[in-house]
Amino acid sequence: MSKDHAFAELERLASEDLILFDGPGSPAMVGFAGFDPHTGRRQPGSLAGVIMRSGNAPATPKHLDPRNALALVRFCRFLAANFGVTELLVVGMDGDETHPDRTPRVDCHGQGRAVDFAGVIMPVGDVSRRITVATHWGTVETALTPSGIWPGGTQVRYRLDEPDASPLGDPDGDLFVADFFRSVYDFAASEWQDYSDSPDPACAISTIGDPSFILHPDHPDTRSVDHIHFQIGKSGTE
Repeated sequence: MSKDHAFAELERLASEDLILFDGPGSPAMVGFAGFDPHTGRRQPGSLAGVIMRSGNAPATPKHLDPRNALALVRFCRFLAANFGVTELLVVGMDGDETHPDRTPRVDCHGQGRAVDFAGVIMPVGDVSRRITVATHWGTVETALTPSGIWPGGTQVRYRLDEPDASPLGDPDGDLFVADFFRSVYDFAASEWQDYSDSPDPACAISTIGDPSFILHPDHPDTRSVDHIHFQIGKSGTE
């Protein structure tokens, strides 16, 4: 999808009062204002009805490539419709980031083309549950991942499919959590980069453990313990 096409779709969603831009926006860059489509009112951090949080603070994303912005809106709608998610936890999503020395960051994150997904808050049964990559996936110990770590040289696979997988603090939710993260991965593979940093050919999406541009705790090369990384386009400057 081109930036122009993605921005046109975002404009359509804004005209239907699903999202609200923070300023005029353009095919080059967009930002969102917190807006609850269910009430029609401003609400800090709300995107398509899901509250986004960075740390404990509501954080509506700014400085996004419109392709990434559209994927993020679709992701929020997917999570709410299929799992009743009320809050989306992130550790990185805004463009216009800088390095510790204050120099501009010009990789996929700095250009607003990437999201680091950390977890969600959603109802499970009669309670509201906080499910995170760090607690319920990245630190899970199995016979394959002693101390939660893949031994060097091991061929990785989805650890939550193992019969002895037990997410910390969630001994009764193993199957649900495994299916939830698998659904998140499958959605990301259909909306963000999957096998390559160019448009993927019409083929089946990857599965957890395959080489992919989606980074996660069970990635064969680059593992992230506390988040799942999604990106549009190349990892470096585009």
